[in-house]
Amino acid sequence: MPDKVGRNDPCPCGSGKKYKKCCMHSSEQEPQPRPSPRFRFEPGSYGGSGTFVPSLACLEQTAPDRWEYYFVLVDPSRVYAAEELAVSQAEKDLEAAFIQKEQSGSDYVVGEYLRDKGYMSVTDFKIVKE
Repeated sequence: MPDKVGRNDPCPCGSGKKYKKCCMHSSEQEPQPRPSPRFRFEPGSYGGSGTFVPSLACLEQTAPDRWEYYFVLVDPSRVYAAEELAVSQAEKDLEAAFIQKEQSGSDYVVGEYLRDKGYMSVTDFKIVKE
């Protein structure tokens, strides 16, 4: 029997959101993980030294427990002095994009929504882990 999903754990549906912000309230039963979610998104920030912009990293599942960066989106139109503010904005934007997906049933609207918000792809990005 699988372990119980905690409210702050990643949602087993593969959305990349916390369980409490995704499937926790959608049904009485716990969601069943998809067999192999291919992509997930992680909100973050891009920049440094008092100049941070919201960023969204798309990771691709390359093995059962292995995720690799597939692409990174940033919104250079919104610059924050504090990294936490940029991350918070990225979280809000990602959540809103997935609400659009739930309403339409299409993955395509996620990209359209983020593009319309000002996100663009970054090439040759560097991931810094704390």
